[in-house]
Amino acid sequence: MLPGFDEPPDFVIPFPKLTHYLLHPEGAAPAKAKFFTGHGFNRKAPIDLAQALWRHARLAHDRSVRIVPFGKNLVFDGPIATPNGTHPAILSVWHMPDRNPHHIARFVTAYPSSGQFARR
Repeated sequence: MLPGFDEPPDFVIPFPKLTHYLLHPEGAAPAKAKFFTGHGFNRKAPIDLAQALWRHARLAHDRSVRIVPFGKNLVFDGPIATPNGTHPAILSVWHMPDRNPHHIARFVTAYPSSGQFARR
């Protein structure tokens, strides 16, 4: 359970965040696309990355809660399972808006992590 929450959040990923952002080599984040496709994720199979990100956000990873305007950001730092069998460390960010009766956390971004943001 995350500190300060009565129940665990549901994690939602808008697929354009995957197909047009994290996995698109000519998109807004080509370095992120190179990282994720370099580990075997494919823009034609975004469900693989979605499932890996959902598993990454499980509560066993180091995490922090950051209060931001209009809600909270949940930040998870730890390894992600990839299609090529590696487990690189990434940091994923999920946003929970204020007045969120369904406890939905929407995916914001993910990127390689050195582990320096992990809470120990």
